[in-house]
Amino acid sequence: MKQKFQIRKSVKKRELLIQEYAIIEATPRRKELQSLHDENFALLSEQTYNTQAVKKSIAEGKESLIALLRNRHFFPVGVYMDRIADSVMAMFTLKGEQSKELIIDDRDILLGIQNEPDLVEKITDESEIESDDDTDDLFENDLEVDGKVTPNSADHEPFDEEKYPSA
Repeated sequence: MKQKFQIRKSVKKRELLIQEYAIIEATPRRKELQSLHDENFALLSEQTYNTQAVKKSIAEGKESLIALLRNRHFFPVGVYMDRIADSVMAMFTLKGEQSKELIIDDRDILLGIQNEPDLVEKITDESEIESDDDTDDLFENDLEVDGKVTPNSADHEPFDEEKYPSA
């Protein structure tokens, strides 16, 4: 999926505006990002932040800024959030009105990860953890939750369609 993040710092309004757009219609795979126009994107989310809160988060570090920017309506994946946070931090090093547009293609990011052999090796090495015999205990039929033993979902009776007809 191709996405666009429009980031604007307004000194007059004392706010930071982040708009998230995405292409929701089918587009040819070979279509270049540069050939896309604003009308190709649909607005998904629009978030406004107080510049004082943003400045305070920047002073505390990138992780604090990311925690401020993310919420239940705006939660980009880590790679995107890193780029957004870097852009916001760069905007706040300069005075005056600022605007930045990030266009990201999931495909490029996924292909980039596949082309990093060190990352693949690291994951492979960590997955070679020795098996422990105690793991069989995790697959027992009864589960203990808050001190109470409850039957595993496999022990429940099957759904009766006649008893509960669909609407």
